[in-house]
Amino acid sequence: MKHSFYFKSSEIKIIDGEDDETNPMRYGKSLAEWISNNLNDVGFTTKAFPEDWGWRIDCMEKPCPIWIGCGNVDEIDSNNELKPPTNESVVWHCFIEADIPFFRNLFNKINPTESKEKVATALAKLLSSAGHIKEVSEP
Repeated sequence: MKHSFYFKSSEIKIIDGEDDETNPMRYGKSLAEWISNNLNDVGFTTKAFPEDWGWRIDCMEKPCPIWIGCGNVDEIDSNNELKPPTNESVVWHCFIEADIPFFRNLFNKINPTESKEKVATALAKLLSSAGHIKEVSEP
């Protein structure tokens, strides 16, 4: 199962000023909120919040929390410098990670595979069923 997704969307937009909560040209608030709301609707308990690199969605799963990173892929201009993406050009990226507490893993050897697969399956289903999502290959 894939744990990383790249795509475009005609409905998920960059919100003016949202990078004030992250870092310049780091977007994904509307994406994180959309994913979080949809995962909550199918039984997950999630919370989206900003990080310096984009947005993170915590999914409270057992045996360890799983999180989804949401953000935009950097766009480079003809001078090889970063340029701000537009709603038409932005490529979104989501990836799934486990948040394994060090001391808990030290004694219990937590295997996050099943939890990651559960979240990845739900995310893949959500993205593939949304008519506004167009998958793109990895940049």
